Amino acid sequence: MTVASPSIEHPAPAAVPPGRVVDFDIYNPAADAEQFHQAFVDFQRATAAPLVWTPHHGGHWIAVRGQDVYDLYADHERFSSRHYFVPATPMQGSLGAFTLDPPQHRPFRAFLNTGISGKVVAAKATLVRQLAADLAEQLAGRGGCNFLTDFADVLALTVFLGLVDLPFSDREKLSALVEMAARDPDPAQRIAGIGQIAEYLMPYIEQRRARPGDDLLSHAVNADIDGRPISLEEAIGASIHLMGAGLDTVSSLFCFSMALLARQPQLRRQLVEDPELIPTAANELIRRFPVVVMVRQVRADMEYLGVSLRQGEMVAIPTPFYNLDESVYERPLEVDWSRKVGKLLSFGNGPHRCPGAVLGRTELVIGLQEWLKRIPDFAIAPGATIPVVGGTVAKILSLPLLW
Repeated sequence: MTVASPSIEHPAPAAVPPGRVVDFDIYNPAADAEQFHQAFVDFQRATAAPLVWTPHHGGHWIAVRGQDVYDLYADHERFSSRHYFVPATPMQGSLGAFTLDPPQHRPFRAFLNTGISGKVVAAKATLVRQLAADLAEQLAGRGGCNFLTDFADVLALTVFLGLVDLPFSDREKLSALVEMAARDPDPAQRIAGIGQIAEYLMPYIEQRRARPGDDLLSHAVNADIDGRPISLEEAIGASIHLMGAGLDTVSSLFCFSMALLARQPQLRRQLVEDPELIPTAANELIRRFPVVVMVRQVRADMEYLGVSLRQGEMVAIPTPFYNLDESVYERPLEVDWSRKVGKLLSFGNGPHRCPGAVLGRTELVIGLQEWLKRIPDFAIAPGATIPVVGGTVAKILSLPLLW
């Protein structure tokens, strides 16, 4: 365990035992994608205490053990989802179900459960497959690409923008705004990103409230909230949540997965030679590459995991600490297509479990199937580094592939 330097801003409160203070940045454990998840594993292995304090990002607690992180995700009675990043700021505002706790979050969640249900996703599968096939076909003859911008982002964002019926031409603009809201190191810029997403959405929100369609955004801004119409302010928050959840996670997971397949041809060949393995392989990739770091806020003073927590303090619950915990999965950093994947935290746990989990897995499975049919052999460009930036959702910034 690395003891925090006294020069770091936001020293621990006096009530925090000195042995619980560490120097670990949950958003930036490593700058290289290959080391990103390794850094979480190394920290977990080196940290004996189940709950520690870091002075980074305003100062906050970190739950370290896998089962504690998994349980804390669902423990809304003691820990609130009011804030989605550290440091917490009242400027964030409400973002629909994302920042509401049960039972208030239930009606804001209902339209998501319906709009991205397994039935809806199954109906979209043919369109997802055609898009993935067309993209891979167009790229195959080029001999190389930046997988992030040429395939992963295009596939994920096009599918999502179709669900909410927003212009495909705004794909890059919206991606940049979500990037700011999810990963900018400056909390003020994250808030600015949220504001700019709201500004972009406002004309569409007003239009859909006046003339609803059958798209997911229309359902969000006309939701029934326990027998009353959703207010405009609530509709804006719900719409921002929808955009943030839909425009980011799948692309990030896909890039980490393809970087692995580029580096380990033996794993890739197994999928090429036996495409029936791909759905099972997708589960293992989802386990191996958790990209989300959520936080919770302590609701009331209490004793928890051997320390005194105070109302309002923040607790980080990184998903890698469950999926890559050696007590949960043996050899957690090793990818094994025969592994029996059980519970995962990639898409959360409890009332706030991501409603888009089925869609995300479907896009990964179909994307791999169509890509590997057309581009079975590929590698990372010689000499390339694969930069990554952390945040609420970690993301590879560039993935140059050659074939």
